[in-house]
This record gives sequence, C-alpha cells and structure tokens, in this order.
Amino acid sequence: MEFLHYDIEVAVLVAVFYMFYRLLLSRENLHRLNRVVLIGTAVASFVLPLCVITVHRTELLPAMTTMTDTPVRAVSTATESTPWWKIALPAVFWAGVIVNILLTVISIIKVSMLIHRCEKHRQDDGTVIAVSYDNVSPFSWMRYIVLSRSDYGHIDEAILIHERAHVRLHHSLDVLFVDILSSLQWFNPAMWMLRSDLRAVHEYEADAAVLSSGVNARQYQYLLVSKALASGGYSVANSFSHSTLKQRITMMQNKNTNRHAWLRALYVVPVIAVSLYASARTVVDYKVMPAKGQTEAITTASSTQASVPALNATASTDEAQAAQTVEQIIEQKDSADNVKANVLIVVDGKAATQKELETLKPDDIESINIKKDAQSLAKYKAVGKNTVIEVVTKAGGENAGGATRPDAQVAPEEMPKFPGNINVYLAQNMEYPKAAIANNVQGRVMVRFIVNTDGHVSDASVVNSSARIAAPAAGNEKAGKKLSKSEQQKALAEGKAALEGEALRIVNSMPTWTPGTKNGKPASVWYYVPITFAMN
Repeated sequence: MEFLHYDIEVAVLVAVFYMFYRLLLSRENLHRLNRVVLIGTAVASFVLPLCVITVHRTELLPAMTTMTDTPVRAVSTATESTPWWKIALPAVFWAGVIVNILLTVISIIKVSMLIHRCEKHRQDDGTVIAVSYDNVSPFSWMRYIVLSRSDYGHIDEAILIHERAHVRLHHSLDVLFVDILSSLQWFNPAMWMLRSDLRAVHEYEADAAVLSSGVNARQYQYLLVSKALASGGYSVANSFSHSTLKQRITMMQNKNTNRHAWLRALYVVPVIAVSLYASARTVVDYKVMPAKGQTEAITTASSTQASVPALNATASTDEAQAAQTVEQIIEQKDSADNVKANVLIVVDGKAATQKELETLKPDDIESINIKKDAQSLAKYKAVGKNTVIEVVTKAGGENAGGATRPDAQVAPEEMPKFPGNINVYLAQNMEYPKAAIANNVQGRVMVRFIVNTDGHVSDASVVNSSARIAAPAAGNEKAGKKLSKSEQQKALAEGKAALEGEALRIVNSMPTWTPGTKNGKPASVWYYVPITFAMN
C-alpha cells in the first residue's frame, strides 16, 4: 500500500505538470524545449515525492539527569482482518503494470523480428536501412530505418531525412523510457496524454529537419497524406505517419513564435516548490534545560518517526547555565503558543505572582519544572490555565509542592539500572488503550519519573505528549465515518488522555531498580522515557 500511496502522489504531480504544459507550451514551435520539459517533468513527478524537506522546531524540556537510551514503541494489538479492497487494489495495480510492460516487450520483439527478416543496407552516417517485403509505413527504431520494398525502390529523400532525424535525436530512447514510466502510471490519463504529446513533439522535430533541408513544404505534406494509409502498428517505433496529420501540418505552418515564449517553462519552479512544501515534515529538537551542576544536552528526536532517539545529560560545574530566570524560560518555552497569560506559578507549593518571582535571585532557586499535562493542572485546580511553572527554592525544604526533590537534580556518578531490558519490559507489558483504538489516535508520550534511593519509582508525570488521528483500521467503530471538527477534537482529546494514562500506568508498575549513586551513596535520579503508540 505504501507504493500505491507514492504512485498516487506521482499521478497528481504528472497531472499538474501536464496541465500547465498544455496551457503554456504545447502550441509553441519550441520543439526541443517541449521535449525536455515533457521528459523532465515526468521524471520530476517520480522523484519529488521521495524528496522530503525536514523543518526543525526546538522544544525545551525541564532539567533531568538521564533518560533511556532507546525509546519504546507500543503497537496496537487490535487484530482486525484486512479489508478486501486492501488486497484487491494492489493486485489490480500490479496486474496493470505487468500487462503494460508485457505489451511494450511484445512490441519490441515484433520490431526486432521484423528487422531481423529484412534486407539490410548500412549507410555512411551509421544508420542501417532495413528493407522489408511487408507493406509497412516507413519507421525507425534505434539505428534502423525500416522501409518497404516499394519505398526503397522509389525512395523519397524527405522520408530518409525524416527518419534519420529520429535516429540522430535518439527518439527511440525517449519512447522506451516514457513507456516504462507509463506502465507504472497506467491508470493515469494525464500520463498517456503526456506520452502522446512527446511522440508528437518527436514528429515535429523530424518534420522541422526535413523542411530545414530545403524540401518543399507542400510536397512534403502531400507525402505525409499518401503514407498515412500504410500499415504500421509498432508502439515503440517512430512511424513516419505517426500523430494526426492536421496537427503536424498546422505546426509546420506556424512560423511565429514569441521570442520570450521559453520563459513559460519556468512554471515548473513554483510547482516543484509547492510539492516540496507539501511533503515537508517537522522534526522536534528537544533542548534540555540544565539543572545546577549540569550542562545542557541537545539531542534531536523526530516526532514523525516511529522511534525517538534518547536524550542524555552530562555532568559539569558550569553553574552559569543554571542561572536562568523564570521569565527567560517562559519566553523560550511558550512564546510560540503565547500562553504567558495562562500560566500558573507555584513557588514551594504555593501560588505566586510574576512580581514575586522577579524578587527571587537565581542562586536561591533549586529547580524549575514546566508542566502542561492535565494531571498537574488538576492538582493545582488551575482552571483556565494551560501551563504550571513549579519553582522549588533552596529554602523551601523538600518539595513543598510535590513536584521535585533537590537530591534528584544532582548529576549521579552512576546511573540507575533497570533489572533487565527496560524496552522489552515496556513493550511486553504495554496495552494499547481501547479509547485510543476506538478514536484512531496514535502519538508519543514523554514520561518523567524519579528512581529513588531504594530503587522504587515515584513522581511519574507526563512532560510532553503529541497525538494525532490515524487512518481508521478495519472493523473500527469509527471506520468510514467522516467526523466533524468538534468530533475530531473530542476524539483526539479522549485518545490522548488514554495514551498518557497508559504510559503513566506502565511506568508506575515498574519493578525495583538499582538506584543511582552520588559520592558513593544512593541518590534519587530523574529518568525520562519516550513511548510511541502507533496504530497498525
């Protein structure tokens, strides 16, 4: 199915490119330019969907000590049967591809067999005239020019000039290449029209070569009419009587071309730009705010990928990095969302104002935590707020607000160790929430918790979470239904809450760890775990 999605994107691009070609260039005498544009846009249509521009967005995370080295991917355990159309559609598509490739191969074989039976006459310019006893219209294939016995006996110089132009300009390679692309786009009318127009451009080029050699235009046009009734039938060959005569004669009579008409070909630039913009994706760069005695660590984690790289903080004595004011943190973290007006500030467990915060000296602040999850908002009854800033001062004692512990902010000499493989444990014990499955919601949840001195896990909370509505799975109660905007928002909220709840449940159910150490003694240490939920 992934290839089908890609091929549909290609089909859209082919249609857009071809539409602009027909509007802007198809009636111009710029045959060489038109040929390049047609082949180039066909190739671009297949390449552009593979070109994905990555846009980086930085998001700050509160200070931490460590984090798992590898994220855990939780996968939906729903076992709905594959719908019939997901089996039939690829089967029909590939059947069409195979049939069209076979038709091209058969045509090549027929031409090769005909040439093999012909009487061959090598020419000084490298071409080979193949004389057939069959009544065929003159055509060329690669370096061969095929003529009937009667045409060879009374050969017309215009015919040879025409076919030699096809050979010299390598039109057979164009035809073969576009036929292969057309096999992958057999369902797309725009691709077949592009193919037909390319064949017509080939004829226009060959006709122009004949007229430029001094052949009388009217006599040449009569020759085209007389040869149009001869039999042909080889799709890969460059037939002398190919294309409608009316179009070719009209193009021969069209001498006036705007000297600046070639500028119209620049339409490909905005089309390519829009295509790249539409396929761009956003990658979130998580920046860890350092706690006292730590430097900041920056690691990139893509929110569009199934797995998320880990973040790790390293120890340092650079205390200047820790002396950020709350105002600076709010501006860095939430300026994009403009949420400063909806921030609840808590100092040592008590609500505080911005003015009270400004009176605090940076050296008096032990730790700062920024929380946006529903659990923290409910804890402080932060009605109408969307962010809680928890500040613990050095004089505030041990976590007056229950948000953090001073000893959990130190850089340990030895990190806590999970008994076994934490990723295997989480993957085996994770259950995809039914509410998330019912609402087709998937995404990633970043959970932070403390590994205490006794090895038990506590203070688990959701630091960051992202969720989106995935394509509905077969058998899902919402499959096939088009939800309104309000229904989508409700479904997304329900699914996101379910994912966050499951992430907290599995973290809180972890077995006892081997605690981290500082100065040879057990120490409480923060740990971060990113968990990705993905619907199959």
